[in-house]
Amino acid sequence: MKRLFLLSLFTVFLGWLNVNAQYQVNCIDSNGETMTFRVVGYGKNAKIASRNAELNVIKALMFEGIPNSQQHIPMVKETESVALDKYGKALKNFFDGEYQSEITRSVISRKFGKDENKQKSIALDVTVNIRALRTKLERIGVIQKFGL
Repeated sequence: MKRLFLLSLFTVFLGWLNVNAQYQVNCIDSNGETMTFRVVGYGKNAKIASRNAELNVIKALMFEGIPNSQQHIPMVKETESVALDKYGKALKNFFDGEYQSEITRSVISRKFGKDENKQKSIALDVTVNIRALRTKLERIGVIQKFGL
């Protein structure tokens, strides 16, 4: 009985940990194939926070969609955790740096420093080539081509 209780408690705890990430991403401009987003990234220095911000834009486009934009529906139909399990190596390589070729511009909109919650962060305006991102995700097999 004690094992059953501990197992159920452990299961509830794991379920609680599996909360989807909330990315701080807002669309500020849309121009055909490209979209510009204002995004916040966190890290112990400006370089790490900037990389985190750029990844947040890409992951938000892929797994959540961006409200009030032409990309309000996620590109990937699976959740992030399911997609990472299913496409492990391809997504790992993509997130380790391949995504950067789809980012055409990244400009600091708020310098690196502590935010109102005392966390070290940076705000960037990141422009993403949406068509190139979709093509790359199709090529590595994470999403299907339109019409298939």
